[in-house]
Amino acid sequence: MAELSKDIVGRKMDPFTFTVERGKVKEFLLAIGEKSPVYWDASVAKAEGFKDTPIPLTFQTAFTFWGYGEKFWKDMDDFGIDTKRLLHMKEEYTYVNPIYPGDTVSCNVEVVDVKVGKMNMVTFKNTMTDGKGKVFIEAEMAIVIRPEGM
Repeated sequence: MAELSKDIVGRKMDPFTFTVERGKVKEFLLAIGEKSPVYWDASVAKAEGFKDTPIPLTFQTAFTFWGYGEKFWKDMDDFGIDTKRLLHMKEEYTYVNPIYPGDTVSCNVEVVDVKVGKMNMVTFKNTMTDGKGKVFIEAEMAIVIRPEGM
């Protein structure tokens, strides 16, 4: 594994696409106990101004794991991030346009900041678009890498 360096700022992971499946959204809704009819009933969603039932907030976190798969962890290792000592620090979302079942989302992940010290920190930005430039969501995630022995 490479050593973590500020030189990885600007590096990008391979882009990937993810098609939102209605069944996966329903599984997520059940898992989080979401009962709002706007997520379950298209007629209610349309009455609220949506074109269909939108995905619930934070569902897009699953895109990276389903769309990018095992390569995500290999890229982290290649960036010098010891995934065995990784801690999730924060995640922030900017919601620009709703995502609906059936949408194909293109995801582009880039390292935007690295802080090297007693506890290293890496910040990633994931821009999710329709593949033609229309932005759905911009997400920023920061991780901390614990020092050895902690």
